[in-house]
Amino acid sequence: MIEGMHNYGGTKHLKIAERLKEIREEKGLSKDVLASKLGCSPDHVDRIENCLEPIDIVELNDWLNEIGCDITEFSRMVGLIKLDSNENNSRPPLPIYGKVKPHPKGVLQQLEWRRKIFEVLLEGITVNEYIETEKHITNIFSTLNSKTQTLKNREAICMALTYAIDKLPKLNPSDIYQHIIYRLYLREYTRSQADRSWVRAGGEALELFVGNHYTPLLEATGIKIKALISGASKAKALKEMGLENEVGNSKLDVALYGSFKTGYVIFGGIHIKASLAERVSDDVPCSEAMMRKGVTSFLFTFDSKSFPPPHGNLINRGELGSIQNPSDKRNYIEVHGSFDACFSYNLRTHPSKDKTVSGKQIYVSSFEKDKDPLPGQIIKAWESFKQKL
Repeated sequence: MIEGMHNYGGTKHLKIAERLKEIREEKGLSKDVLASKLGCSPDHVDRIENCLEPIDIVELNDWLNEIGCDITEFSRMVGLIKLDSNENNSRPPLPIYGKVKPHPKGVLQQLEWRRKIFEVLLEGITVNEYIETEKHITNIFSTLNSKTQTLKNREAICMALTYAIDKLPKLNPSDIYQHIIYRLYLREYTRSQADRSWVRAGGEALELFVGNHYTPLLEATGIKIKALISGASKAKALKEMGLENEVGNSKLDVALYGSFKTGYVIFGGIHIKASLAERVSDDVPCSEAMMRKGVTSFLFTFDSKSFPPPHGNLINRGELGSIQNPSDKRNYIEVHGSFDACFSYNLRTHPSKDKTVSGKQIYVSSFEKDKDPLPGQIIKAWESFKQKL
């Protein structure tokens, strides 16, 4: 049953618009090309994708045909079809324990979804490395199911992520986050609804990871990096920057402090996004306000995004688009300059080339020693800030 198409402007129409845009960008189609195929104007495509105009079921069917997406599957994704209570259609593909195949470039992780097996390539690792990592992380996550467990979910996820990144330094960090940490958590955690638990715990874990990972790399330079988990800590950091009355208290994830004379001075912060689908636009007002105050505002992301079967192949390509076909999210940095820089840890993200319109850059890196540009950019920002004190 198709429902909700009459309620223009509601949540379902927003989901439809966002999903249509995501699939078009994943397929590498420009608005002009899609408009030509549909026999409409690029402006009409833009207005549909930004939920400024309604789309009826006939046009939706034509649209999906042109972008190569099954209408039934699409309808399930955006909630237009009621799910069969006996079938967990929202369940993502999950790893089969101990099942992995060797591949010339790495391993093929075996995922089960709707009683079918799918494979995803994890490059730069061996079968033994994968199995050891899976076993270790499974043990971490399974302990969370005990009623006597005192370890917080965010701490467990952070521990698992830290272990996997240390154990698998050649594997794309974003693939570690998406295909190993996220999928194993959903497979193993059973005390509450795992996907809902992940929304909060996964984000907080990433903030903890950034703080823990960069602390030993920065402390010798007099820089302290602090994850702002609680609302009080976020509000305190914003107040120290003089922004308490300009932006919401939840709009900063990590604060940067430098040692100066008798204490530490805040000189910037980092906005943390596992996936840019997490509405990076919500962070833009805070980031721009920070830069107006003369403090540094960085964006850290795993740029984690892949499309599941049947219309997707699970390859984690991210959402920043390419130089030739940039996404709106890429334009936040390269065109609008809404952040001082973006640091992506998805090796499939396209880094900025030459000089951008805004002068701001997208950097792409792993966490391997001497390859990650973020510590150096933080130190550079502190040295520049000190000159103004």
